[in-house]
Amino acid sequence: MPFLTRLTFRLVTAATLLVIGAAAAVWFMRGEATLWPRFTESEVQNAVITTLQRESPAAFLITGRLDITADITEANTKYLLPEYFDKSISLGTTLSMVRLPGVATYGIDLAGLSVDAVEWTPDSVVVITIAGVTVHAVEPHLDDMMVHTEVGWARMSARSGRTVERQAIVAAQDALRREANAHLDRSTQPLLNTEAALQALLAPVLQAVGITTPRIRVRIAPALVEDERAPEP
Repeated sequence: MPFLTRLTFRLVTAATLLVIGAAAAVWFMRGEATLWPRFTESEVQNAVITTLQRESPAAFLITGRLDITADITEANTKYLLPEYFDKSISLGTTLSMVRLPGVATYGIDLAGLSVDAVEWTPDSVVVITIAGVTVHAVEPHLDDMMVHTEVGWARMSARSGRTVERQAIVAAQDALRREANAHLDRSTQPLLNTEAALQALLAPVLQAVGITTPRIRVRIAPALVEDERAPEP
C-alpha cells in the first residue's frame, strides 16, 4: 500500500508539473513581447517610418474622406454715375446663389515625421506623434452644382448674370476647403479614422518585427504658443 501511495503521489506531481509547465509556456509566449522583447524600440521606429514612406511616396498619407457642401451667395450692385450721384440711383443688384457639393480627402503630412515621433510602450502600444490631421485635396462636383441667378432690373441680363455666377463658383470652391478644415477642427472622427488606417497599415509589419498584438495610438503634438503679453512698464 505505501508503494502505491508513493507511485500515485509521483504521478500526480508529474502531471501537476506538466500542466504548470504548459501554462507557463503559453504565458511566456504571450508575454515575451512585453517582458522580454526580441526587438528594440529602434527597430519598431524604423519599421514604422520605412513602411509609411514606402506606402506614401508623395509624403502624404490619406486616411479618410469627407462629403461636404458649400452654399455661397454673391451680389453685385451697379449705380448710375456714382461719381455724380453718390450711389443714390441704383441700377439693381444681381444675385447668384450657388450650392456646390464636393469631396475632401485628409490625412497626415509625412514630410516632417522622423523616428523620434514614434514611441513603443511596454504594453505593446505604438504611439505616433503628428502635427495634426490636415486636408489634402478638395474635389468639387461641378456636375451636381446648383446655380440660381437673379439679375437687377436695369442690368444687362446675360453679361451681368454670367459675371456674378463665375464669381460665386470660384467663391464656392474656396468655401469647400474652408468647410473641410472646419470639420477637422471640430470633429474627433478624422483622428479616429487616422488611427484605424495606421492600425491596418502597420499591424502586419509590427507583428513581423515581434509585437504579437500591436496597437496604434495617434497623438497630436502640442502647438507652440508664443507669449503675446505686453512687456511690463
